[in-house]
Amino acid sequence: MMVRLLALFAGVQVAQAKWGWRYDFGTPRTDQQSGPSAGDHAAALGALDLNALEHDLTDMFFEKSNSHWPADFGNYAPFFIRLAWHCSGTYRSIDGKGGCGGGRQRFEPERSWDDNAHLDKARALLAPIKRKYGDALSWGDLMTFAGTTALRSMGAPIEKHCVGRMDDEDGANSVALDPVDCEIPGHCPSPSGTGTKGLIYVNPEGPVLEKGGSPIPDPALSAKDIRDVFARMGDGDRDTVALIGGGHAFGKSHGACNVPGAGGVSPAEAFAAGRTRAWQGQCGSGANKGIGENTVTSGFEGPWTTTPTQWSNEYFRWLLDFEWERFIGPGGHNQWRIKNATGDQEGLLRLTADMALIYDDNYRALVQEFASDIDVLGKAFSDAWFRLTHRGGQWSDASRCDHGRVPSWVLDQNNNYMLESDSVLV
Repeated sequence: MMVRLLALFAGVQVAQAKWGWRYDFGTPRTDQQSGPSAGDHAAALGALDLNALEHDLTDMFFEKSNSHWPADFGNYAPFFIRLAWHCSGTYRSIDGKGGCGGGRQRFEPERSWDDNAHLDKARALLAPIKRKYGDALSWGDLMTFAGTTALRSMGAPIEKHCVGRMDDEDGANSVALDPVDCEIPGHCPSPSGTGTKGLIYVNPEGPVLEKGGSPIPDPALSAKDIRDVFARMGDGDRDTVALIGGGHAFGKSHGACNVPGAGGVSPAEAFAAGRTRAWQGQCGSGANKGIGENTVTSGFEGPWTTTPTQWSNEYFRWLLDFEWERFIGPGGHNQWRIKNATGDQEGLLRLTADMALIYDDNYRALVQEFASDIDVLGKAFSDAWFRLTHRGGQWSDASRCDHGRVPSWVLDQNNNYMLESDSVLV
């Protein structure tokens, strides 16, 4: 018995050590991480085997669930859609800042934004793949390609993905993306890319209309905020609706309970307190405290569709086909469910920001179009996803794509890459 206990303890120590280096590699406590020179990266990039990389990522999506971060539905793929989306969604068209180029989600301030809670675990899961491919694979390329591969693995018809994003060594070029002068959440002024400090997009529960106020779960008011924030990224209505509904074909939102500090504290707070991990959740107890079914991220709970690991247009069809009612979810927030739901309808989620798509005439027309033709949705989503994940950052001269050529607009972004944090030689 003693031998067995010692062996078990040793196994736990090894598992902790493996997770420890992976975690620190994806979210370095030093808040900086060196990378290759532009020349070394370009030389290595030419030998990057995208087919092998896609295979490694797909294997990881379906590998045995890691005890440090169990996979929803036995599949990590939806998690990496969120990673790529949140890394890319920092882009703002007014000055070309943001985007996943640079891979700055590893650093402050981005890694401590509320919307990026638990993405430290996604980066830890990717760490062995990043180490394997070394200088040939930037974090920016890895995070976006992981999202694209995740979508493809579940049936989404994503046509193209390009690599060549060059990583930053710290988060200096993200400091300007952190909104300031935001007395009222949702009203952060331009050039902020978002209306709410700490969020990538809009408040999912609805807009806040006054200082110190609570979100108003009114879909019509939420539609106004959605159009404003997506326009700041350069998206029109078609891209906006395709991205929201296409992305919400997969995965779930996490709001298992409503207790103080349910989601844990950010890297900035955790590391300042001498801890080695951030976002340590407080729901549940025992080995699964704060993880798996006890996870709290946004505070909303449930999947959007009955097939959360399979591409479909159910999100759009069921928005139109059923009557949805508002209620308080287990995380203590306003969310929406099908009225008098039965069977596989039970437990499905819509956010106020989802419901907004049928409370706005232009958005509703697009919902109807995508609900009636999944092929039209597939094309619109593929185009919008490419633009989302390829905007911003500095691109290598050796950049290339898995299919076709790199669009000229992607490389032309290098002409506008000089940011406030860059040194200027006079």
